[in-house]
Amino acid sequence: MIRRVKDEDAKRLVEIYNYYIRETEITLELKELTLNEYLDRIHQITAFYPWLVYEKDNEIVGFAYLDKFNPRKGYLTTADLSIYVDYRFFRMGIGEELYQELEKLGLSLGICKIISLINANNKKSISFHKHIGFKKSATIKNIAYKHGKWVGLTIMEKSIQTIVFPELNKDEPSYRNM
Repeated sequence: MIRRVKDEDAKRLVEIYNYYIRETEITLELKELTLNEYLDRIHQITAFYPWLVYEKDNEIVGFAYLDKFNPRKGYLTTADLSIYVDYRFFRMGIGEELYQELEKLGLSLGICKIISLINANNKKSISFHKHIGFKKSATIKNIAYKHGKWVGLTIMEKSIQTIVFPELNKDEPSYRNM
């Protein structure tokens, strides 16, 4: 079951996320987050963007959200994608289902392009993104350092709609007032 995130989900979500901080270079955060830090993140993101969780047998096994790609107003129609699935539930279609729902929500918010920033060594994630229609835009070598090694960044993008918003030069475009 896919549903919107709730505050009480934060404990399970930070467990999933902290695994990736601790054990992988998939996220380039260096220090595990506390429950309060993660709850703050949820609140900041969900003030403007959708955040979904995936439940299987009453346990959260994955989550995904869209977020601000860049704070400059000209980027309002572009969102950054994050998907995390509990490693025990890989290759079950969970990430794809979460993404499909997020794309629909992104369309309803006027999002035109979704960007995903991926560790360049994460071949599984790059392959997954290609599978759901993303195209590779660029790779930046040795942009970050974690677990004693340099990490590159692959930027992938997907256009989901083309809309011209004449109000983009205004401070608060009406399509973003939710």
